[in-house]
Amino acid sequence: MRNDHIIYKLKDLGTMETIILAGGTGTIGRHLTKLLVSEGFHVIIFSRNPSVNKDSNHIEHLYWDPDTKRINNDAIKRADYIINLAGAGIADKRWTKKRRQELISSRVNSGNLIAEALQQLPNKIKAVISTSAVGWYGADKKTGHAFTENEEQGTDFLSWTCKLWEDSVKPVELLHKRVVIFRLGVVFSKDEGALKELTKSLKFKSATYLGSGKQKMSWIHIDDLCKLYLTAIRNNEIVGIYNAVSSEVLAQKIIIDRIAKQKVGSIYLPIYVPAFLLKFALGQMGEEVLLTSTTASNQKIIDTGFNFKYPFLTEECIKTL
Repeated sequence: MRNDHIIYKLKDLGTMETIILAGGTGTIGRHLTKLLVSEGFHVIIFSRNPSVNKDSNHIEHLYWDPDTKRINNDAIKRADYIINLAGAGIADKRWTKKRRQELISSRVNSGNLIAEALQQLPNKIKAVISTSAVGWYGADKKTGHAFTENEEQGTDFLSWTCKLWEDSVKPVELLHKRVVIFRLGVVFSKDEGALKELTKSLKFKSATYLGSGKQKMSWIHIDDLCKLYLTAIRNNEIVGIYNAVSSEVLAQKIIIDRIAKQKVGSIYLPIYVPAFLLKFALGQMGEEVLLTSTTASNQKIIDTGFNFKYPFLTEECIKTL
């Protein structure tokens, strides 16, 4: 394994626990970093471009490159936990052959590098918390059925991507370390992401529905997701795979209508984008990501005692989005 040769001046961190946040410069990473620092953790953010971000007393940005297996060895030795968020955006581009490979390699290579580093370097890592998606299950198979964590993967591209993604960190279990994998639903945030794109037209007093708008969406508020990662660090009883979704799975149209009525009032212009047009413009990505229903259950994480702040898309929840 190659070291990135970055010289690091050791800081006096006292008894503060250190968390490596791999791929921590995105929306989830920024929110999670704020939460972890507020809770007294020192955060090391692994990034391909660490120089574009400023360090602070409790945040470092260090270089890594999963494609070339470059990682900061000293950070691995100092850290107590690793949270892996790395992965190219699923819906950012049309799925060309090259893009498909990027989606897989950006996830698998990061998981492989973390597992290899822990196998090869002395460390005190207590747990690795990694990320996957409810895309594991594929489309809903029958009405009224919610996917639970013990079900088999689906058969489409996203399902196989999630399978490879999750398998990449499984070798960490052989080191007798705790491994947690969260299968994320669509993350709702006011900053950026799927919800911002879906509700972009509200500024023009119109609501845009993709296809029929009846496709079910398993979602989670970003505050609850960050709280889940924090809980996984603190609760040693949380082990294995959990769906990271709210308690209310809703049709896309219902989600947009609820937000529209609160944001712009009861009068707005409905605009339907035909499914065939989305498939033509975006190909398989449009079908699997935008038009597929996926209903996932959060009962397993609730059974651990976790309490969602926003289990339902209420007025209080929408005010934060």
